[in-house]
Amino acid sequence: MTDDTAASVEAPVDERETGRPDYANAIYGSLLVTSLVAVQWRHDPSTDIIAASLLISVVVFWLAHVWSEIVNHRVHGPLQAGEIRDLALQESPMLASAVLPALVLASARAFGLPVDPVISAALIVCIGQLFVWGLVVGRAAHSSNLLALRVAIVDSLLGVAIVVLKVIVIH
Repeated sequence: MTDDTAASVEAPVDERETGRPDYANAIYGSLLVTSLVAVQWRHDPSTDIIAASLLISVVVFWLAHVWSEIVNHRVHGPLQAGEIRDLALQESPMLASAVLPALVLASARAFGLPVDPVISAALIVCIGQLFVWGLVVGRAAHSSNLLALRVAIVDSLLGVAIVVLKVIVIH
């Protein structure tokens, strides 16, 4: 492997350098949220506890991602305060991935809805978010709408696989 090839393989993609947004955090966050909701759905669940756990967990994962990016950038040189803020903002789509499912979960108490259908709706929202992010990424990576649709379907199937595995393993 040449030095140029090694550098391109090892260097992380930086949104500021490419001018293209990094969607990995949004997809990762959506998969994380799907996993958290699916795993916490058990006999006699509380949507309030699931929503709170979801939000706290995603914030902790976001902080871990921001910290790992700070450490990674520090290895290459000092960082300014503005750069740290930029790194935190680049990771923020992960936080956004928890908002809609948490709102759906909160609707159980707010509107007196039954727990299981609300959790099912939250999982549908999670899988829907994966589909939308798949379309966004697919359009950014490919000129074909068909290829974008394929990426969206694969992202959605990952979410469905998480739910199916939860049912098989935990129930």
